[in-house]
Parts: sequence; C-alpha cells; structure tokens
Amino acid sequence: MSQLISNNAVMLPSNFERQQIFYWLKKVSSVTAWRRIFSFYEAWAEATENSVRVADEIGRGQQTSLPQSEYALILNCLAHCEEGVNRLSKGDKRVFKFDSNGEFVMAQRMLSHWTKMLERIELGENGINEHTPLWPEFCKSLTTLANVWGECGPHILELRYIGEPARNLYGDWLKSQLTTLVFPTHIAPVPDPVDNVFARTDDITPHSGIWEPIEVEKSAKFGILSFFVNVMKPQPPFKVMGAMNYLHAGSKAPQITIETKDDSIDLDTIWRLLWKDDRYQDGSVSEEEAGYIFSK
Repeated sequence: MSQLISNNAVMLPSNFERQQIFYWLKKVSSVTAWRRIFSFYEAWAEATENSVRVADEIGRGQQTSLPQSEYALILNCLAHCEEGVNRLSKGDKRVFKFDSNGEFVMAQRMLSHWTKMLERIELGENGINEHTPLWPEFCKSLTTLANVWGECGPHILELRYIGEPARNLYGDWLKSQLTTLVFPTHIAPVPDPVDNVFARTDDITPHSGIWEPIEVEKSAKFGILSFFVNVMKPQPPFKVMGAMNYLHAGSKAPQITIETKDDSIDLDTIWRLLWKDDRYQDGSVSEEEAGYIFSK
C-alpha cells in the first residue's frame, strides 16, 4: 500500500472532498432523510390502497394484480419504516443494521420485490392483469420511492453478507457523484479527534458513526492495554487509506476496496473513528439538518 500511495497510483479524496463525504454521510444517515423517505413510502402505500379500493368497487378484486394480500404486505413494510424512523428519532442507530433490529432492511423487502417486478414487466418476462386500476399511479409512486431510498439506503444500511468490503470507496463514481450533490457554501472541517478510537478489519466496531481507513506501517504496533503488556495505538499524523464509511456498532469492521487507474484491490485496514453518531438521544434535531437538500 505504501508503494502504491507513494506512486500516486491509488485514488484518494482531497481534503475538500473529505469534507464533502463527511457532510454527505451525516445527511443520508439523518432522521431528516429517513422521515422524508417514510413520507414517500406512505404515498406508495396510499396509491396501492386506492388501486385495491377501486378494484373492489368494480368487482375486480379477484383479478387485479394488486389484491388486498399485496397491500397488506406493503403496509407491513411501511410499519417497519415508521418504526425505524421513530426509533432513530430517539437515537437508536441499530435500525440501520441487518439483524432483528434492522427496521429499514425489513421495510425494504416489498420495495425491492416490486422494483425487480417492474424490471421484469418492462422486459416482458411478467405481465400485469388488465383489470388493475390506477396502475400508472402505483408505478409512479413506487419509482419515486425507489429513487429517494436509493439516495440514502445503499450508503448507510448494513450489508447482508458478513465479510464484504465497505461499500463506499473513493473512485471515479464517488468523485463524479460529489459534483452532483448540493453542499452548503461553507462546509465544516472534518473532525480530528484527540482521543482516538480504532478498529481493525474483523474487529467488532464499538460505535456507530463515521469512520475513516488509515494506513499504519507494518512495523507499528496496534492493540489495547492488557494485564501483561502495553501495546501502543497508531500515532498521528494519520495517512488516509480510502473513503470514509458509516460503520455500525456491534458489527465487524470491514475491509476496504481501493481503486487505482487500472484495477481495484480489497485490503485489510485500520478504521479511525472521526465522529460517533450520538444524535437525537435527547430528542432534538440540529439546525444543520434544516439545510439538507436532497437530489432525488
């Protein structure tokens, strides 16, 4: 890694891009973002309800492709999304995880199902019964929800499979994406903690929040104070190794993927905690969130 960095072969964010990435990760993990997503989920459920109601009114309830049973499943996922927002608003970040606490992952099930279904319909693999009222309205609300969910969910929600590298990597896509996002005129600097917390790949992450991979020389010692030996932690200055990610407390710290001009490589790393996410524990929302602007 040191050789690659010294040769400028690895793509790394500039200091200004680091500020942008930090702001972006705070935004897409905010309760403001997920309340907004919930409102679009409600709109999709309402469109489904309207279709079911009209089908029943015209006596097509047994023929429609959106029967009561489908509406019930969507309502169940809507309830998970609402519970996720309620818990997040009280400071519970476990709602982002892929486990029994993962309300948003459970809410995503019907959204994923119907997004894939629309793709199959467009390809002609599946069809929709002609006796399905308000189908265009259903599709429009579904597509809108998928767009706003896609702006936040893929960058924050925990991955299903343990052992996958962190999903946000710095490369051509992220570099280009940052140019399309709206940022405030003055972005706060990235925090530089004095009391550092670290987690190696495969260590259990102690806190939910924004972590940044750093490079540590092979000769450097890393560990914790034990009864027998005092092993030193990495010392500043810290050399950035890749893009920041939102990591989840209680889960294993992942590898990272780094991009060069011609290749991508998965590597173990040491994550440094830049910002512990302790928002909303007192029920308040910071003034910063009033300025959040979303693209979708």
